[in-house]
Amino acid sequence: MIEIMFRERFTMRSDRKKEAQNQKKAGIYRIISIIYAILAIIFTVTMLWLNILPEKILYPALAVLVIISLFIVPVMYSPRGKKGRKKGAAVFAVILIIIFGMGTYYAGSTLGFFNSITSVLAEKEDFYLVVKADSSYEEADDVAGMTIATAAAADKTYTEARNKLKEEIKIEYSYVENASDMITGLLNGEYPAAFISAASYETITEESDAAKEGTKVIYTISIAKENSRKAKNVNVTSEPFNVLVSGLDTTGDINTVSRSDVNMIVTVNPKTHKILLTSIPRDSYVELASKGAKDKLTHSGLYGIEETVSTVENFMGIEINYYVKVNYSTITKLVDAIGGIDIDSPYGFTTHGMADQYTFVQGHNHLDGSMALAYSRERKSWPDGDLRRNENQQIIIEAILKKASSSSTILTDYTSILKSIEGNLATDMSSSSIKKLIKMQLKDMPAWTIEKQAIKGDSSSQMCYSLGTYASVVFCSETAVAEAADKITEVKGETGE
Repeated sequence: MIEIMFRERFTMRSDRKKEAQNQKKAGIYRIISIIYAILAIIFTVTMLWLNILPEKILYPALAVLVIISLFIVPVMYSPRGKKGRKKGAAVFAVILIIIFGMGTYYAGSTLGFFNSITSVLAEKEDFYLVVKADSSYEEADDVAGMTIATAAAADKTYTEARNKLKEEIKIEYSYVENASDMITGLLNGEYPAAFISAASYETITEESDAAKEGTKVIYTISIAKENSRKAKNVNVTSEPFNVLVSGLDTTGDINTVSRSDVNMIVTVNPKTHKILLTSIPRDSYVELASKGAKDKLTHSGLYGIEETVSTVENFMGIEINYYVKVNYSTITKLVDAIGGIDIDSPYGFTTHGMADQYTFVQGHNHLDGSMALAYSRERKSWPDGDLRRNENQQIIIEAILKKASSSSTILTDYTSILKSIEGNLATDMSSSSIKKLIKMQLKDMPAWTIEKQAIKGDSSSQMCYSLGTYASVVFCSETAVAEAADKITEVKGETGE
């Protein structure tokens, strides 16, 4: 009797223990099902919001997801489901939860990237307080109460900078007609200091060793420069458009105003899947759109991207729909992010005047980021340096486009590519237009044809507005410009029929 009672109690305890374990497992299954359902909804909403997948991929994928969810969630959540089915559903759910998490992360990163590069922020222009290199002045307060030189530029940003410095250190200005005379006067001891835009100062010191070695910067003022340009929007999946790629000769903040070292028009025809790259010499002698004065094209960047776009439009007689700003950091980081690029160099050469010296051979070369930048910047190896550099830049851009657009590169280096570009690229093309282009590419996977042309000219020496003195420029003949513009119009007008 006692033995029977003992067995019954043991059985009851065992049953209660099993019941508790079953309830615990049921609770875990329910938690997994809830987590799965939440992440599935978040993933679905994020993908719909991202809106880059074509309908032929998105809708079937969502339909499969719904069917799978109708199996997984009820089986795991129901208290009466079979153990084998619950376990199988749980394993499947955990796998999908990981996929949903990764997919949501990638989609979120993409959305953040689009918002970052398409947010048209105010450009930043720096101004320097400059003194002689052997001067005892080390900070702004050292010249307080003095009369210093500044450029007689009737420019809103310059005016704001001059007033800001005057408020900070209580100085007076002696206005000088051009920047070069101001630096010359400083070196000759005519002024204790000079207040000059950073871009103009760096341009002058690049042209003059005396200015570079004989002066130093002791204070910087930054002024926001608003961009009032409006993009000339088109339906990018069905209408041809022109993009001006402006490569600034700086690193770091993409919104810093600087010289436009690369000026390339990218003509895209989505009907024929053709891209035309048109390079314009950086030293082209052009009329600055807002100044009505002649200068090098590169100096248009000193007045912001809006000035460069308008100047190129007037010079070429074409419409620029969008711009893309890049700088040195963009090239080095992007090329490294995609694992380097391969180029077929038409000649061998060694770079000059750079921190790192590289030698490139005729034929095949594999380049990392710093090598790609050096290859695209070199111009001292040839008599027609600036014109040859344009061709080199096209070689680098073509290699980047081919490598970055390959499916294996996009899939394996996706986040690295986004992180390398974010903060180092800016465009006025809307995120919706960029998404449309991506969706079109994923839907049809077309092979793009890339053609190249470069405007050429003859070197000369002419008065440049930004310098107030003579400098080496490139005269592009009207015939060369007209032929290039006609080719752009031709590519845009092709229908592929």
